[in-house]
Amino acid sequence: MSRLRFAARLAAIGVCLGYGSLEMLLLFPFYSPRRKLCAIQLWSQRVLASCGVRLSVHGILPPAERGQMLVSNHISWLDIMAINAAFPGRFVAKDDVAKWPVIGYLATQARTVYVTRNRRAASNGNQLNHVTQALAEGDSVALFPEGTSSVGEHILPFKGSFFQAALDAQVPLVPVLCRYPAADGGSVNPALAYYGDISLWDSIRAIISQPQSRVEVHFLPEVAPQGSRQELARQLHRILSEAQQGLAGEAA
Repeated sequence: MSRLRFAARLAAIGVCLGYGSLEMLLLFPFYSPRRKLCAIQLWSQRVLASCGVRLSVHGILPPAERGQMLVSNHISWLDIMAINAAFPGRFVAKDDVAKWPVIGYLATQARTVYVTRNRRAASNGNQLNHVTQALAEGDSVALFPEGTSSVGEHILPFKGSFFQAALDAQVPLVPVLCRYPAADGGSVNPALAYYGDISLWDSIRAIISQPQSRVEVHFLPEVAPQGSRQELARQLHRILSEAQQGLAGEAA
């Protein structure tokens, strides 16, 4: 039965990826921004279901029609799917992604916000321009300020540079906690983490081999854009870390 389940889920993922790619290639150029977000949300929900991952959303979703920065911890490639399945928005990626064959086109059609990562751009603030503009135009932009992923037991320190965009655009910041609980509810499920030297295929195989997995997305009260970017980074890190520890303690 486990082999049959594995094959069925792998086939379902292939169908989702194929359909999503065709929709982005053929239909996204004609979609409105709002229609694109709806399509991304539905597609993300289908990918999670195909992987055997059940999504539960907690807290109050932020208003959709305003600029805001969603600040999340980072554990897996599933984080993007889970957040988009709950509240679709735009994600930040390095500008090299735009040049990748096929994937770059798909990311652009998904309205990815590209940033420059070279030192010269970082020193003069050019890497923030696109993020600030997207926020000022009323878009929701999601950010993983840890800069890398981890197994999810602790949240790594936040890089503060991108918090300047929220300050410049004067938009609220919404802490979003992604959590992949194990069966006991208190500990994390390491099979869903994508970090270190784990390959994408190994990650997919580990996820779909599980009988059933869960992802929780917690939307926490928003934070006003005030203080310095370093202060905001520390404040958001503290909020998410305390929420993570509190949930683990409640389930234990």
